Amino acid sequence: MGKLISEGKTPYKDFFYAHPPLHIYLIALFYWIFGFNIMILKSIPLISTLVSSFFIFKITKEKFGNAEALMASLLFLFSYSVMFNSVFSFGIEVAAMFLVIGLHFLYNKGNYALSGLFFGLAGATRLLSLIPIFIIFVFALLSGKKSFLRLSSAFLIIFLLANGIFALFFGSGYFEPVYKYHLIKGFGGRENFREYIDIVKLNWILFSSAILAFFVKDKKPINMLVIVSLAYLAFLMALKKIFGFYFLIIFPFLAIIGGSGIIGIFKMPNIPKKFLALISITMAVAFGWNLASDVLFLEKIGFTGFERGMDLTALVMFNSDKSTMLFGDESIAPLLALLTNRRIALDFVDTNAQVFASGIRDLSVVLADLKGKDMLFIARSAQGIYYFGEVRGFLDRNCNFLGQFHDKIEGNYIVYKCD
Repeated sequence: MGKLISEGKTPYKDFFYAHPPLHIYLIALFYWIFGFNIMILKSIPLISTLVSSFFIFKITKEKFGNAEALMASLLFLFSYSVMFNSVFSFGIEVAAMFLVIGLHFLYNKGNYALSGLFFGLAGATRLLSLIPIFIIFVFALLSGKKSFLRLSSAFLIIFLLANGIFALFFGSGYFEPVYKYHLIKGFGGRENFREYIDIVKLNWILFSSAILAFFVKDKKPINMLVIVSLAYLAFLMALKKIFGFYFLIIFPFLAIIGGSGIIGIFKMPNIPKKFLALISITMAVAFGWNLASDVLFLEKIGFTGFERGMDLTALVMFNSDKSTMLFGDESIAPLLALLTNRRIALDFVDTNAQVFASGIRDLSVVLADLKGKDMLFIARSAQGIYYFGEVRGFLDRNCNFLGQFHDKIEGNYIVYKCD
């Protein structure tokens, strides 16, 4: 999508995009400057994560102390989900970065205008950031109408400008994918519960440390962070569909709470030194063991690279020319299009199954538009867009089977030649 924008295309008009515009235009800027460079493109979430950690340190240092700041930064940086998602451009890392910068200006500087501007940037990146922002607004209102007006006015300048421009030009073409789509996505109660529990288990040290909030001596600066965290976690339970990266918005808050809580234990009066030493050793062993297991897993599974990527790339190059387009599962077709310099048919990049299952886009219309086009269709067996019977029927009637590739982690990829 960043490539499409760099070539002059517009989201919501020329192609489907299900989020506010800021993140995709940031990617487009990097693509326009550097072209297709996978390492540079992956640096966007990585840099965002490091910047978030820096401001977590600054917030915690000023409000609680150096030891708390260091602990909070470590909890954040070395949480499993933060490490895993630091190289995936979901946009949530950028939104979390703007959110924590805004919190810094609110907490440390008392600058409501600058804080509101960064909150506006967060909201214009990912809508999930609006939940903690609105709760912070409530606290600002309780502290004084003047503070609330400065904070909310600055926020609205950015948020309404980013949304208003696209809403003005595209109307429902903007509101349907960005807002309506997320309200009508399919319900996955059991899957949601499993995802929720998995995230807590994978990041158990961060969540466990946040429970230690009652050890923080000065409760006033921590109260808002605790309420924001609890409200956001409760909000996720109510969503029709959740993904693991949704939790990242609240991880900076949990890290500040957890870092302050852990050090708060050691600042409690009248605790025997032997007991504190035992706590230190236990925590160090638990943190080290968890970090080592996370790193080993990410090295062997999460960051192994794409096992059949070169094979699929070679197949595309051998069975197509520059005019041949690609289409298929959103997890693979866009990557192959970038690697082989091929276009995506209909510029339809986001073929997430929920886009069609929700009814926000009509699958039968898309398939009709694809009919007769010179393209390669890449799917994943029993997953994604290939799950739909209409798609399998389309491939049987209009395309020829080229090959199947098995990936130990990702499963089977199926390639068809259509014309």
